[in-house]
Amino acid sequence: MIVATAAHLSVAASQTATAAVQATSAAAPWGLESFLTGTVPSMVASILPSGLTTSAPDAARLGVAVTVPVPWELLAVFAGALSGGLEAVRRKFAVVGVITLSIVMGLGGGIIRDVLLQHLGIAAFQDNRYLFVALLAAAVAFFFSGMASRLSKAMLYIDAVSLGLFVVVGADKALRADLTLLPAIMLGVITATGGSILRDLLSDEVPVVLQPGAMYSTAALIASTVFVLAVGWLGIVKEYAALFAIGLAVSLRLLALLRGWQGPVPRDYSASIAARGRRLLYFSPFRSALHATGADAQPDPDSDAAPGSEDEPLD
Repeated sequence: MIVATAAHLSVAASQTATAAVQATSAAAPWGLESFLTGTVPSMVASILPSGLTTSAPDAARLGVAVTVPVPWELLAVFAGALSGGLEAVRRKFAVVGVITLSIVMGLGGGIIRDVLLQHLGIAAFQDNRYLFVALLAAAVAFFFSGMASRLSKAMLYIDAVSLGLFVVVGADKALRADLTLLPAIMLGVITATGGSILRDLLSDEVPVVLQPGAMYSTAALIASTVFVLAVGWLGIVKEYAALFAIGLAVSLRLLALLRGWQGPVPRDYSASIAARGRRLLYFSPFRSALHATGADAQPDPDSDAAPGSEDEPLD
């Protein structure tokens, strides 16, 4: 009986040890995952000053929320709403159309973000000041469109700063809602560009941010990617990452406006890749194998001439 009890305890201990090893191996990252999630952040932390990085768990989700000063946020809403209102006036919309495009342009990106998150409520509907400022911009566009049009140059600079601010705010909200890196990057871009997309769709146009232009959506994408990767992957302190991403977005947008830069457009490399592949196959060591199989009687891929195209007698 004592022997049976000892055997039972030995089996139980063996099972416990096996379960512990399996749990440890499941929890411990390995290979490429270990390199990306552990080694790379550690290397970055060793290179940068100690105050720039943090090793606190869930720092991106539990850290201090990135916020925009209320006066600047209201100014940005006014600038966007005024742009939408002037577009409605240019298209000779009725008063409802002017109000709609003003609200959509001023608040649309944040509303889309908050609806998709379903986590922290819709910020534009929790404070009456946002809607009031959008309606004020609609009134200015409706009654004083000529005077308002003269502010377009100043509004471009306000819009450039707002781009960086709202990209970071949107991406930070996504990280605090416990989203992964790619969705957080997407929501940062949507926050900055969603209003413009809605405005153009309601105006029956292809959204400007989707067309080649002065790098609006491209700057938003780059800044959002930099912020999310810095905070959510590399462990950079959120405040420093936010300042860098905002400065990057503003710089890209202003340089694009001043120098006429445009975002990249599609280019088809299919023919070039196919030609390079044919050259590689023709001049590579595989040619001897092709010759052995009798398949070497192929023309030079760079030559338009084919065998038998010379003035040779035909059988």
